[in-house]
Amino acid sequence: MSFLQRLKGRGIRTEQKLQSSEEETALDKIVQLDVDVYQTSDLIVVYAQAAGAELTDIHVSIEGDADVVLIEGKRLRPEHLAFPKKKPDGVFFTEECVWGDFYRRIILPESVDITEAEAKVKNGVLVLVLPLLKPEEKEKVRLKIQKAKDRRSP
Repeated sequence: MSFLQRLKGRGIRTEQKLQSSEEETALDKIVQLDVDVYQTSDLIVVYAQAAGAELTDIHVSIEGDADVVLIEGKRLRPEHLAFPKKKPDGVFFTEECVWGDFYRRIILPESVDITEAEAKVKNGVLVLVLPLLKPEEKEKVRLKIQKAKDRRSP
């Protein structure tokens, strides 16, 4: 993975100029998901606040050389709970919650075993359990040493 890709994964824009102001406005509406990343000797655990997101609206993928995690999704304001029939006209006097699309690209310190990776959601917290990829032991091969033939002409 290139240095520029790692910077982009950390949310740092590396391009000089976006294509259009529409594209820039669309990107500004996507919030970066807050995460905690914890590592032990054999696994990495990611905790992400996903309260308000339906399971079907959360997508997790592992990219690169199994060392980049991408979490994407959306949280919709649960207005249907407060107003089951029809939302009345009104205005917010306080808005502190973050709703809408979210993403987070996490560059992991080591590659993980994608076949054993798990994703769970409980009480609005997304938990990723990512076992580290165990380095395979390289097969040791002994070469037979032969006496070299002398190709000098007599």
